[in-house]
Parts: sequence; C-alpha cells; structure tokens
Amino acid sequence: MDSTGALTKAPWFWSFEMEYLHGFDKKEQDRLIHQAQFLEPFVYAGVDLKKVNRLLEVGCGVGAQSKILLKRFPKLKITGVDFSAAQLHVAAQYLKKPIKDGKVELLQQDAQALDLEHKKYDAAFLCWFLEHVPEPLKVLKRVYKHLKPGAQIILTEVFNQSLFMEPYSPNYLKYWFEFNELQWGMKGHPFAGAQLGHLLKEAGFKSINVEFRPLHFDSRNPKQRSEFIEFFFQILLSAETQLLDQKKVTSDQVTKMYKEVALAKKAKDSVFFYSFARATAVR
Repeated sequence: MDSTGALTKAPWFWSFEMEYLHGFDKKEQDRLIHQAQFLEPFVYAGVDLKKVNRLLEVGCGVGAQSKILLKRFPKLKITGVDFSAAQLHVAAQYLKKPIKDGKVELLQQDAQALDLEHKKYDAAFLCWFLEHVPEPLKVLKRVYKHLKPGAQIILTEVFNQSLFMEPYSPNYLKYWFEFNELQWGMKGHPFAGAQLGHLLKEAGFKSINVEFRPLHFDSRNPKQRSEFIEFFFQILLSAETQLLDQKKVTSDQVTKMYKEVALAKKAKDSVFFYSFARATAVR
C-alpha cells in the first residue's frame, strides 16, 4: 500500500486469488465486516493488548478485525497481511483514516512464506484464518520468526465439529457436512481449533493455553438464539453457489434447509450450540 492506502503493484504470481470457501464478492466482504462486529464481545473477551505497540495481524482480509482492534486499543500500530488483493482493496477503503494516520500498514503476502522484518512485533493476532490455509504450521513458524522474544500470539479458530441445532434438522446437517467437505477439499481446516495446541508447540511457542468458548442459546435467551441461528445460516449460505455448482447439495435440500432454519428460529424449545477455540502462547 502507498500512503493513500492504494495497493501497490504486486508480483505476477499474486495476480490470482487462492481458493476461498466463502468467495470474494461484495456480499461476502460485507458479511465479514458484519461478522466481526457481531462476534466482537465473544472474540475479544480476555484480549488485552494495551501494552502492545506493534501488532502483526495475519489474514487481515477486509480489515474488519483491524478496525475493532484500533477501537479497543488505539495505541496499536498494525501491520495487516493478506494474500488476496481483492480483500486488501476493500481494507484500504475501510481503514482509510488509520492508514493515513500511520496506524495501519497493509501488505500482500502469502502467510505461509511471510517475509517481513524479523523480531519486530510485540504481538500477533490471527482470527478465523488458519482454517483457510493449506499448511497452518508454516504460517505459525513464520509468525514466530517475526515476533520479539516474549511476544504473545493470540489465535481464534473454528471447531466445526461442535455445531448443534435443535429441532433436529437433517437437511441443515447434510449441508453442513458438505460445507466442511468443500473446505477440506480446498486444503482448508474446518476443525483447526482442536489442533492449535499441537501447532503452536511444533512452531516453537511456549506457555501455550487453549480453551474452547461455547456459544449456547436456548429458551432462556430467545433473542440471541434467533440471532445466532440466522448468523450461522448466513455463513452456510456463503458457500451455496459452490456447493450447488459442484452438485454436493441439491436445490431441494437447500429449500428444506431454509424451512428447518425458520422453524428453529421460532420454536420454543430450540437450541443452538457452537464452540470456537481461543489459544494464546509466547515466543
């Protein structure tokens, strides 16, 4: 990026986009911003970066997490890295003021071959990113090299095995299975959260802590229950076109899934459960 936030010309081998489960259209980019805002209270519970100056955000995408990080910790100077030129162009506009103020720098790189100044950063932040990377361990090893001794890494990741919804919704569950199969076929990791401890250890990190954070809603909190059912449904729909095109699901299954979700949002006894993983470690 130059000082105006425009993306500087990338080498020829960055002229394509890596496979991405959710796509790169404007609807998906808007969804990512909404997702960051919607999940903020859960993702940032326990995150304290007040003493951090230089933060490395790997997989910054459209800048959705970057904006929240600056809101919560205004002293930060963030280097945001992403492979996708399309996402970074959106981030350049979304973060126009902090880029102009020197608070954010955006760089286009493959995180598996991250090449910045070594031992420069006070902390690293990765959120919903390793699930999309073919070789997460390579990413963590590269991040390790760029952190100062004693610097912390904070990761938030999916664990898609944990999804549960009542009433029983067979078409929803079949779709969810194919959704995860699609991501796996793209060399992604829909169960990355359960692997974080091992990956951090292999990358050389110490003082590793992994915890699972449940999102559990039932008749005690019907408004949040309905909101989360709809929120997750939109995540599923982000892969609808690909799943239909590859004949992994049928339009009839999708129609039935819509009905199951509508029922779950209204049913008095409905339950929604999902657990994501949070890991911290020290270089």
